[in-house]
Amino acid sequence: MAGLYGRGLLWWMNPLLKTGWRKLLTPGDLYELDEPMGAAVLHETFWREWRDTKKGGRRYGLIMVCLKSLKWPLLYAVLPRLALVVFTICQPLVLGRFLEFLQDERQSVSIGYGLIGAYGCVYLGIALSTAFYSHQNTRTLAMLRGTLISAIFSRSTGLATGDVDDSAAVTLMSSDVDAIIRAWREFHEIWATMIQIPVAVWLLSTHIGWACVGPLIICGLGLAVSVFSGPPSKRYMMAWLSKIQQRIGITSTMLGHIRSIKMSGLGPKLAGSIARLRRDEIDAAAPFRMMAAVMASTAQMPVLLSPVAAFALFTLKERGQEGGTGLDVTKMFTSLSLVILLGQPLFWIFKAILDASAALGCFGRIQGFLEKRLRDESGVESEADGSTAQLSRGTQEIGLQEMGSRRQGMVDVAVHDATFSWASDGPPLVQISNLEVEKGNLAIVVGPVAGGKTTLLKGLLGEVPSATGHVYLGHQKVAFCEQTPWLVNDTILKNIIAYDDYDEQLYRSVVHACDLDKDFARLENGDQTVVGSKGIALSGGQKQRVALARALYSRPKLALFDDPLSSLDNHTAETVFNRVFAKNTGMLRQWGTTIVLVTQAAKFLPDADKIVALKDGCVAEQGTFESLAKAGGYIESLRHDNTASQDQDAPEVADQSSDRSEEGPKTKAAAPAHPTDKRRQRGDMKVYSYFFSTLGLTSLAALLTCEVSWTFLSAFPTVWLNWWAIANAESPNQRIGYYLGVYAALQILATLSFGILMLTGIYFIASRVGFRLHQRLLDTVMRAPLSLFTTTDIGSITSRFSQDIGLLDNQLPLALLVCIANLFMVISQAVLLASSTGYLAVTFPFLAILFFYIQRGYLRTSRQLRFLDLEEKAPVYTQFLETLAGLVTIRAFGWAGAAKKHNHSLIDKSQRPFYLLLMVQQWLELVLNLVTAALALIVVGLAVKLCGSVSAGLTGVSLVQLITLAETLKLLIQFWTSLETSLGAVARIKNFSEETPDERLPGENGVPEPSWPASGRFEMKGVSVSYSDDLERKALDGVELVIEAGQKVGVVGRTGSGKSTFLLALLRLVPNCSGSIVVDGVDISTLPRDTVRQRIITVSQDTFFLPGSVRLNIDPYDAASTAAIEAVLRRVGLWDVVQERGGLDAKFEDEMFSHGQRQLFSLARAVLRKDTGRAVVFDEATSSIDSHIEAVIREFLDVEFRHHTVIWVAHRLETIMDFDRVIVLEKGCVVEDGRPRDLVAAGRNRFNELWAARHRYEG
Repeated sequence: MAGLYGRGLLWWMNPLLKTGWRKLLTPGDLYELDEPMGAAVLHETFWREWRDTKKGGRRYGLIMVCLKSLKWPLLYAVLPRLALVVFTICQPLVLGRFLEFLQDERQSVSIGYGLIGAYGCVYLGIALSTAFYSHQNTRTLAMLRGTLISAIFSRSTGLATGDVDDSAAVTLMSSDVDAIIRAWREFHEIWATMIQIPVAVWLLSTHIGWACVGPLIICGLGLAVSVFSGPPSKRYMMAWLSKIQQRIGITSTMLGHIRSIKMSGLGPKLAGSIARLRRDEIDAAAPFRMMAAVMASTAQMPVLLSPVAAFALFTLKERGQEGGTGLDVTKMFTSLSLVILLGQPLFWIFKAILDASAALGCFGRIQGFLEKRLRDESGVESEADGSTAQLSRGTQEIGLQEMGSRRQGMVDVAVHDATFSWASDGPPLVQISNLEVEKGNLAIVVGPVAGGKTTLLKGLLGEVPSATGHVYLGHQKVAFCEQTPWLVNDTILKNIIAYDDYDEQLYRSVVHACDLDKDFARLENGDQTVVGSKGIALSGGQKQRVALARALYSRPKLALFDDPLSSLDNHTAETVFNRVFAKNTGMLRQWGTTIVLVTQAAKFLPDADKIVALKDGCVAEQGTFESLAKAGGYIESLRHDNTASQDQDAPEVADQSSDRSEEGPKTKAAAPAHPTDKRRQRGDMKVYSYFFSTLGLTSLAALLTCEVSWTFLSAFPTVWLNWWAIANAESPNQRIGYYLGVYAALQILATLSFGILMLTGIYFIASRVGFRLHQRLLDTVMRAPLSLFTTTDIGSITSRFSQDIGLLDNQLPLALLVCIANLFMVISQAVLLASSTGYLAVTFPFLAILFFYIQRGYLRTSRQLRFLDLEEKAPVYTQFLETLAGLVTIRAFGWAGAAKKHNHSLIDKSQRPFYLLLMVQQWLELVLNLVTAALALIVVGLAVKLCGSVSAGLTGVSLVQLITLAETLKLLIQFWTSLETSLGAVARIKNFSEETPDERLPGENGVPEPSWPASGRFEMKGVSVSYSDDLERKALDGVELVIEAGQKVGVVGRTGSGKSTFLLALLRLVPNCSGSIVVDGVDISTLPRDTVRQRIITVSQDTFFLPGSVRLNIDPYDAASTAAIEAVLRRVGLWDVVQERGGLDAKFEDEMFSHGQRQLFSLARAVLRKDTGRAVVFDEATSSIDSHIEAVIREFLDVEFRHHTVIWVAHRLETIMDFDRVIVLEKGCVVEDGRPRDLVAAGRNRFNELWAARHRYEG
């Protein structure tokens, strides 16, 4: 970035500082990283060293790999650090010589001028060597950070499916990496201290003889305490990190399912669970924080108690000798400066021991993560040329059987004698004796719920942890659509083309084939519409078609689809099937693609070249449609029971829209800080008031009291030493006990005072502030409207709960304490500096003006870099979460390499503000070191000029303060910038909580009767809903409707008709809603929204489960007996599964149930809550259940909810054919209302058209 001159004076930072002064910085204004700092280079170097080191099986292999990977950057910092040691040791030598000059009036003034030059060289050398060293050390820190984050992401993309844990990865890349960076920052201080301490002890011995062992004893005791405190500190830190990981994981999962959480009324319950986890986390942090306070107090022992031990032993030594002069000015202050040189490095060493203990644990956690088995070590791997391979995991193995070249040319999928299981110690879920799919064929897989269809597809992809037998895939890259579509928070276009290059003609063909043209026409931004996190801005059908389009755009030779049409309306499903899968018209069939399609739709079976029926994990039937249609098996029953056909549409509208996308109201909370927000540049004093209001006046008063006490006890002992030296000069060796005793008492009190200060800050204040701000953040998210989550990355919100809360927990308390303490210390040292001569005080106003403009220029840039640092990390979090969510899809498509490349790009972008923020801090440190050098020259120059009229003792006090001033300024800078960064997190939380709209409105404070809704009568009066600021564009338009108590009502309509908006309006989840909805005589707009959602029982299509046991999830309000829970689980066919997994008190795991079983579980939960109220809403609640199971469940629900009002947004028309009414919506209006069978019998109406479509493929 710059030559030697520029590096030494950090001249290359000046243009950036000027830019930050003039305007708001953007990422484009930041310097690019040079190539060695790039994530791609670091990644390659790391894994090369990892492969070599891993073979040794070392316990701390990761540390060795990092040392080897960064050996040259580490070595480049050695020379300037050595130079800094030399210049530092020169300080007491020059000080001692100068005090001798002042006390000997016979010495020539020329010697004084020479000493002025010597002082200038020493302090200028300190400034420049510090700048060189800090620059290189900062580069190393940034490189280490990039190395670890890229390594964690890289390993995440290769993990076996069962080992993927997004909370672990996010915690490792945030909390663990941050802890390692804090420790690594002191890496060079350790060996430098090992040089500086022996030299300081030797020099001290030349002044006070054997009394120098006193400081060594004190330092040894402090070091022993620190070393013995290391293991428990590491243990406490690991316990704390595990709690952080648990909280972040659950929070991240919650954010991904926020729609279903709000619909089901589980928001308050989940918020309470997360708040309890936060309290547990703070309790887990308490032992570590207590240990940190003890260690901090111990770290002060070498600085505060070593002078006491040295002077006490020297006094005893002098008393034992005749003619001893005791402690004169030169001996006292030279010895004190040497003790400071001995003690100050140990302060950092003790801090480094605490940090290193935590870092060792973090290195161990990351190493354990990196050593997890790769998926390729256990899964199926296919080759581009169709050849085979053999891979193993433990004692089980998947063999890719060698097939003859002729057979290889005919078959793309072959499975022989294979078993697949999600648990190595459990029975196989799928057993396939023989299954082959020839090239270019369409194989359709059908079967009941939990029959093993999804497991089979993932087994083919090598994503099932435990597998045996023989599997063959003809192609390495496979297009794959999961049952729950995986989308990233980007535009629809970006989701479709993914990592491929844009091809206009292909793109248009794919969009047409997936029938997305009409959606683009309705969406305000067309294919540039941002889909939101997990596609929340799109409907279920739209998400499936976008995922399908992505598969088509990759032009696959082999494609696997897991029920990709389940959420489409009948017309759209037919259209898409004909354009994609049908024999003569399908795009994939024309390309000759081999297709394996899982579906519940019997109407598509005639187009299949091969049909496979799975039941209980085994192939019950396979063959052509013609051969199986009359074979008397599952396929024939499916054909005649065509209720499984996709008779009607799913919520084929945006989750909160009708005929357009739901982008939500444009709010400030939808984006990070606004690019024209001047607060980023000039600061916001309201952040301080916000923080201190959170802290509380009592805590603030206690903190300031501790700070003032510590400052006085730190500064006054130096003045006391001057009085002692003066008294000793007048009466040698008199009243030694008095002066030494007071001095010892002051230093002991200072040590205790520092411990109390640390305990107050990092224990009491950290716990108080951390919990309150987390609660405010959590409350903001839980009361936010759904529109927030369509416009804001999950990664951005997650980073607030992980990164920002982490800054509050780890950096803010210590930064606040040390910053205030060192500010007071600088003021006290300035007073002591002026004590030698009043003339020095004349410079203070000029220095104050200089410091004002320096900090003003510095802060304008550093504040903005701080915000950019926090904001540029959010995309890294987002990509982590999104990649882990879609890992199976990414690996199937062969995009792992492209994902890593994208990750490197995001890391580089996040590294730039991180690195430059640290370098701006080093620039400020350089400027302050140069000011310190100027002050030294002024003090020494005045002392030489006024030689004979100034006090040598007071001059010694001033020059000793100069030695400590540099260290004090260093601490002030380091922790001030840390405080600014931490307050940036506070500002983000403040702005987020203030600018995020609240879905609650004034007047929503009514309290319904405990039994409400007791009958379930709904009355909608002129209900209109609009999602955009344009109120003319309505999702619902003047709906007038009465649903009598106990009625069973189906809600249907084509794509964009307003069904989802209808449902969301009932649950008060939509903005800009006019008219009124009255339930049992109560206008729901007068009730708290959570109350409405808790009292109206809702079963949503997107299932979510609470962290905890099976019992907690089936009965979150603890209102049902064990017998009732068992009975309802038996009715839905899940009791045996629950028993096999450990019973009701076992931990609920995601892989416990299949997709369809999870919907059954949600239905069971609704049944247990049937006494909550007499209103039940179903949102596509059986979309993943086969027709046989659905018939049983429908009968069960008819009995359980026979006295309830049921509103069912229908997916399959057969589900609602026996209902009392069906409401047909079109363009947000009710266009038909009547009994389903009456409407079918009447003919020539919209409902009849939908019903008639079900027969199209019969026979």
